[in-house]
Amino acid sequence: MWDLINRTPFSTFSGFDRDKDGKAYWIVWAKATFRMRHERPCLFEREQVELFREPLYRGSPENTDLLAENDICFPKPKPDVIITGYGYRPVDVTREDPFDVTATIGDWKKSLTILPAMRWSDRLRPEQADTAGDAVFLGFRNAYGGIDTETDTARYQEHVENPIGQGFWASSNAARGKPLPRVVSQGTALEKWDSPLKAVSFTCVPKERPRRTRHSGTYDEAWMRRKSPLLPDDFDERYWQFVDQDQSLEAEPSSGARITLTNMMPRGVDSDGGAYTVELPRLTFELLTRFKGKWQETDMALQTIHLLPEQGLLTLSYCGSMPIRAVANDVLVERSELILREHSGFRVRPQDADSFDPSGAEVSV
Repeated sequence: MWDLINRTPFSTFSGFDRDKDGKAYWIVWAKATFRMRHERPCLFEREQVELFREPLYRGSPENTDLLAENDICFPKPKPDVIITGYGYRPVDVTREDPFDVTATIGDWKKSLTILPAMRWSDRLRPEQADTAGDAVFLGFRNAYGGIDTETDTARYQEHVENPIGQGFWASSNAARGKPLPRVVSQGTALEKWDSPLKAVSFTCVPKERPRRTRHSGTYDEAWMRRKSPLLPDDFDERYWQFVDQDQSLEAEPSSGARITLTNMMPRGVDSDGGAYTVELPRLTFELLTRFKGKWQETDMALQTIHLLPEQGLLTLSYCGSMPIRAVANDVLVERSELILREHSGFRVRPQDADSFDPSGAEVSV
């Protein structure tokens, strides 16, 4: 009972959950890992990245970036794009000049500007600051935001959208000598210490930020009396989107879609003028579940495209959710089988061919 027979070479997990109306679901998740290669098909990676069972931070959750969220959640309304990486200054750009980093996947595109390392002078004008290295992490830690503990107020002031950032100050005295943000919206130039900026990045948005909590619903006494432990009535599925709105795709990219990363790959990696291009692998699964003595098929939808330029990897996460109506029906779920029916956009090393056994034998990952 409740077995998941994994006939793919990818990481999988399964379990039950309930929505805000109390309806129960049998859910299966899968994650596939590939090695990126410039202008060549990706390679299947024998060492598969496991599905994340908890949030993954760069360091302490209080003051570092959220690199990945828990994969084990309800299906997302739209696929997310997450990029865990750095912006690299092009060789023809000086340390005193800004440059852009850009990611495209098919028709989707996002660009941010990387500013040189600067601080506010005594006259509150941007001036150059010393910095080590040319790589800038593309997370909220380097974006506009922060906590002002120096302004003489009753208590410190926090940039609620991004308390781990830099450049947010409540007074000019506190701003003097302080660093400016490095990662900003494309084309942004900083001229005034109190200019309001949007906090931007390519990483995940933590669940406690307003951009996600506005979708989490109302947890009040009425909820405690009527709904707990279920989600509140005003819970919005957009809460499961782990990134800013401009990193959620309208649909799964079409077959043959190409990924291009500009000024995001480490030095020494093959690219064309800072642009690194690779085809996005495409996978089609068949998820069959034996429920109430009959086999039922459930679609597996793309959830997350996670690009990791530093490791040269990309992962694709999928989810299939089958309604079983009542929680008591969980005993009627006998087992599921996950099968890879079609795939394109990647190659398999000869020594890894056994992972794609055409006989459909169960694969051990």
